[in-house]
Amino acid sequence: MVLFLFGTNTFLAKRKLNEIIEKYRSKYRSGLNLFEIEANEEGFEKLKDFSKTISMFKEKKLIILKNLFLAKNDLQKKIYEFLKEKNVFKDEIINLIIFEESLPNKKSKIFQDLLKKSFKKQEFSELNNFQVKNFIKKEIEKTNIKIENEAIEKIIFYCGNDLWKIENELQKLISFKMGEIIKKEDVENICISNVDVNIFEIIESVAKKERQKALDLILNYIKSGQDEMKILSMINYQFRCLIKIKGLLEEGKNFYQIQKISKIHPFVIKKNFFLAKNFSINELKRIYKNILEIDFLIKSGKVEPQTGIEIFLMKI
Repeated sequence: MVLFLFGTNTFLAKRKLNEIIEKYRSKYRSGLNLFEIEANEEGFEKLKDFSKTISMFKEKKLIILKNLFLAKNDLQKKIYEFLKEKNVFKDEIINLIIFEESLPNKKSKIFQDLLKKSFKKQEFSELNNFQVKNFIKKEIEKTNIKIENEAIEKIIFYCGNDLWKIENELQKLISFKMGEIIKKEDVENICISNVDVNIFEIIESVAKKERQKALDLILNYIKSGQDEMKILSMINYQFRCLIKIKGLLEEGKNFYQIQKISKIHPFVIKKNFFLAKNFSINELKRIYKNILEIDFLIKSGKVEPQTGIEIFLMKI
């Protein structure tokens, strides 16, 4: 079996991976033939060693190869060619999972080749507002408590579509309520607001091309203890919203039509409605592309988070 898991929604991708691992462990309890390796030089050597070992107790091997597309191009090619040479894609004794914690370059030859192969593939994309609501409802249904719709709206307002943060806040709410109904007031009192960084002030500075002001605001938030990746994630989310809103504005839609079509929280639309008029749609797409590039560089360890944010602002 070969399974290719990838996409920007790392929460659902990781959950799927964990489900597969747990299922494997329940079937093969020894755990001696389960291998998780990173696609780096050290991991490549381990992969070669693992492919030579003989499975004990007639167990199938489960090899999880992580972040192949974050490796350097020459190493990507060496690993991929090795897998083909050893016939790993067709080996009935080996279960291989290629797991990416980011969105690979879809134009790369290796990615295109993987898509053409007959084995299973699953892409995990970011959820829209409606899908996030369903996610929260399903998570709550697993417990013996209930949640009001207003409380769900408030969680989304605080967390956007960040499922890692949503899951963390839900666990706090579930532990606190102990079987009672979760209300909007509970979310307001227990959850940490995602608006503790005035993201709109930062975006407004970007819209006015006031790079130094935007940088000063971000640096001040970092000095106060805010996480750089959280700030970048919020900037990412806001520009995605701006692109949706701007596109609908150019189609002649009004505020209420934008709210209905985009399913973005009304507060976020209200804040971004006028900001969107400061950008062209091409500017927004270019900025969003820069954000994704910086996010990739940071997550692949090529630049430090603060440096990455500074580079992003300088490109505007």
